Amino acid sequence: MTASQSVLSEVKKYKCSENAFMPRMVVIPLTQEKKCICKSLVFPGDIVKEGDVIAEAQDNELAAKIHSPVPGKVIDFVSVLCPNGRYEKAVRIQLAGSFIFTGKKLESREWKYLSSSAIVDKFAENGILNTFTTGKPLSLTSQIKSIKNKEKNNDCSLLVRLFDDDCFRLADSLLAKFYFTQIVEGARITAKAINAKKIIFVMDEKSSFDEDSIEQDKEKMIFFKMKVSKYPAGFKHKIISAFKKSFKKQPELSLSMEDLFVDSYTMFAVYNSLVYNQPLISNYVHFSGNCIPVSCFLQVKNGFLIKDLIEQLGGFVHQPSLIVINGKICGNAVNSLEVPITKEVKSIEFISRVHKTDYHIYNCIDCGNCCNVCSVGLAPDLLYKYAVNGLKISTFQIDSALKCAGCNLCNTVCPARLPLSQTIGVLKNNLMGNENEE
Repeated sequence: MTASQSVLSEVKKYKCSENAFMPRMVVIPLTQEKKCICKSLVFPGDIVKEGDVIAEAQDNELAAKIHSPVPGKVIDFVSVLCPNGRYEKAVRIQLAGSFIFTGKKLESREWKYLSSSAIVDKFAENGILNTFTTGKPLSLTSQIKSIKNKEKNNDCSLLVRLFDDDCFRLADSLLAKFYFTQIVEGARITAKAINAKKIIFVMDEKSSFDEDSIEQDKEKMIFFKMKVSKYPAGFKHKIISAFKKSFKKQPELSLSMEDLFVDSYTMFAVYNSLVYNQPLISNYVHFSGNCIPVSCFLQVKNGFLIKDLIEQLGGFVHQPSLIVINGKICGNAVNSLEVPITKEVKSIEFISRVHKTDYHIYNCIDCGNCCNVCSVGLAPDLLYKYAVNGLKISTFQIDSALKCAGCNLCNTVCPARLPLSQTIGVLKNNLMGNENEE
């Protein structure tokens, strides 16, 4: 059985999603978007309602606002370990009062009469991030504004990935399974926001969705089934390559890096934002690992500490030695349960000491594994040695870092456990002079 078949087989086992318990206390980091630190708008002792804006960027009106996921009282500010492995300043809120969104029957609103600019502004107001690139969430408003500022924005397409880029995470696949209709509606909303000429839904070729249930705007939708044979999968360059190969006889159907790439999570958040005027205050998280009795897919309030979820997960059958967030290939590992759920968290895997991977960094043994596995033909070992040890290599080799897709495959095959992908990412950013969105 291939990795793709294994993933689809696991997805079929899930029959529903569930709501997590209500947290008594939430801890909301003020940094949840890449390179964007928000300033708190609340102070200890303040009373907040569910969905109130509690933080926003002072120098970037396109950044996504941060909202209180629960009603309650602001207790204090703390430093907290975040899913990305960094410590950030956070607001601590104690649950108290009545809810506005949770447990309520929300009235739907008509979004079709809104202008594209009004829709885009709503994304920032309701805190929508694009989590297409796991671990590097970006303001959806900021991305759309960037696209609209380009000369050829009239030719822009919207691509929605309905599967996960990491085979150790089932999150996007499960969300698409349970909320396909809402994701399609979210895509229609986003397409209007960017004046997209077409909407491309890309899925694993062995998966199936009820495409016949779609009635509106179906003429501008393309359901593209992509062969997923190796992981990580679903990166921009891989999708573009597969799409061009599949539609080479239809040159009018183009796809490029200039188009907007989103995932199931982003489109589901867009749907709730525009249809129900609900800010992004909770997330669906896939929990798995050999430390808990059974895997599950729960809707969790942002700011919920992992340690407070253990009881609902059935407790630990083995003591976790490592906690992997967002998948073993594309995610990040932490060794503490005092980590809050944030907008970028899609999955959490609890791994016992028996299954724990050695993450000690050793010296390079020149095995060549990273070069053999690189999907774009780089020499990760040479780039690493150049960046860390000042190895003399050609300008051409240095510039090759710009081709890096950030797939992390070099990391997964390195017996020395070198941070190859991260180092190349820093080198790439330095060459570009800014943050790399891929």
